[in-house]
Formats: sequence, structure tokens, C-alpha cells
Amino acid sequence: MGKIDHDAVLRARVLLLGSRQLGAWDDISWEEVLAYRVLAEVSPKAYLPKLVDGLLLTVSRSQDRQVWLTLATEAVAAARRIPDDVTGREERLRRALNALRAATAR
Repeated sequence: MGKIDHDAVLRARVLLLGSRQLGAWDDISWEEVLAYRVLAEVSPKAYLPKLVDGLLLTVSRSQDRQVWLTLATEAVAAARRIPDDVTGREERLRRALNALRAATAR
């Protein structure tokens, strides 16, 4: 982990606090995915799973093969960084790998 941009962390937290009700994953925005990217650097155990879920939801909405491939690749990398003791790590990694396979087959 490099130098932490505390302003970016604060902006990400504020965005997520005001964005939606907890658990409403079907309407996640790209801005929320970006916020999870920032927060995953400072609190990986809490935010890497959310980043993977957000990336995979964004992948499923994309019609652009290159976007699909890029986001699926990032989802796999993020899923691999989830600590072993986090519930659902293997399932997220499996889903990310499946998305990456589908992206390369498109």
C-alpha cells in the first residue's frame, strides 16, 4: 500500500453513505465502484469483496467486449487479494474467473 489520499477516502465514504440503501446491489453506480476501489486500499477486508461484487455487476451490464475484459480482469485480481478468512472469497473468485472466461470467449 502506498501513500493514502485521505481526501479521496473521505469523498469515497461520503459518496457511499449517501448513495443507496444497504444491500441494494442491482442499482450500483460506476461512482460507487470507484469508491470501493479507493476504500479497498485502506480497508481490504471490508471493501475488496464489495469491489469484486460491484465490478462483476458492472461487467454484466456492459456490451463492450474490451470493457468486459478489463473489468473482469480487475475483478479477478481483487478477488485474489481478498483475505482467506473473509466469507465468500472462493465464490467471488469463482464468479470473477467465470466472467473473465466469458469475456475472452466473446
